[in-house]
Amino acid sequence: MELRHLHYFIALAEQLNFSRAAMLCHVSQPPFSVAIQQLESYLGLQLVIRSSRTVELTDAGRDFYRRATQIVRSANQAFIDTQNYAQSQAHRLNIGFHGSMIFRGVTEMVKTFKQQFADVRVSLHEMSSKSQLEAVMTGDLDMGFTHSLASISSHHVGCINLFSERFVLCMPDSFRINASSVDLAKFKEENFIIFDRDASPYYFDTITSICLQAGFSPKIEHHAKQWLTTIALVSKGMGVAIVPECLAQTRIAGAIFRHIDTDIVAYLQCIYARTADQTLIRSMVDIAKSHIRSARLPDD
Repeated sequence: MELRHLHYFIALAEQLNFSRAAMLCHVSQPPFSVAIQQLESYLGLQLVIRSSRTVELTDAGRDFYRRATQIVRSANQAFIDTQNYAQSQAHRLNIGFHGSMIFRGVTEMVKTFKQQFADVRVSLHEMSSKSQLEAVMTGDLDMGFTHSLASISSHHVGCINLFSERFVLCMPDSFRINASSVDLAKFKEENFIIFDRDASPYYFDTITSICLQAGFSPKIEHHAKQWLTTIALVSKGMGVAIVPECLAQTRIAGAIFRHIDTDIVAYLQCIYARTADQTLIRSMVDIAKSHIRSARLPDD
């Protein structure tokens, strides 16, 4: 049974005349009559009583008419809804970001973009860099702002380096250090709060490398999956942490930030689906490059 069979039967039920019903369906009467017979054969029911002068619906025909109109109405609405959805998706940009992007100006980026593309709906989705890459590859995201990723093997994903940022040491304010920079090696006996490796292999390895560069292996006491959690733990005296400089903007009571001597920096990238609207992608990247920022701590 096809949808056209339902259309034909509805026309016949409303006209109660084969010729007029066939005309309304833009088909000649012989194939129209055959289609009605096919429908009855498929259902195993007689839907109409035919005579030389009249056409009358059977009880089964009247019941089927009610159900057929509901089916056709639902099918038409599904068609309309799908078209509307496709049109809305054509004017939508799904962007992934990690939490620290809040302190790098992501909200200002979106506002500026909306001024240029008022008809484009921008949706932000917070997730890890790894999850963003997976979402871009599956088409759930159009683009994402990620930390440095390992080599991207998919030909469907592009990558642009946006920004590099210094690392700083976050410590409890009970340390009462007035200088704007500290010698990281002097903190080798402190408990370190570090990003869980499963949450961010990049940050785990990078922060460990910074400590090794300073001549020690960090005493990892606590693991976190969010930067704000890391800083909150520091503020409560649970240890110290090496964090991107932008997080000095968090201004969480009980935590202070100081420069450390390292040439290792954090990198921010934009990944994007090559199948997405490249005009929108390029525009957002240009805006990101002009807006992205770090909270610069005062130098000595």
